[in-house]
Amino acid sequence: MKKTIQVSGMRCSSCEMLVTEALEALDGVQKAKASHQLSEVEVEYDPSKTGDDALKQAIEGEGFTVTG
Repeated sequence: MKKTIQVSGMRCSSCEMLVTEALEALDGVQKAKASHQLSEVEVEYDPSKTGDDALKQAIEGEGFTVTG
């Protein structure tokens, strides 16, 4: 499954890397690509292994806010 999540607080490529790595560390996430310019992250994941709550917790655990 592919999902785009709106994220506020990313300011640079280092922020993108933090979000990407946090998501890709989750079981079931195949790929994540964050963009601070668009304030979003695209995530490809297996919904039988992870879900919205885990994705949100991974992002917010790095200090960013899920806005949508």
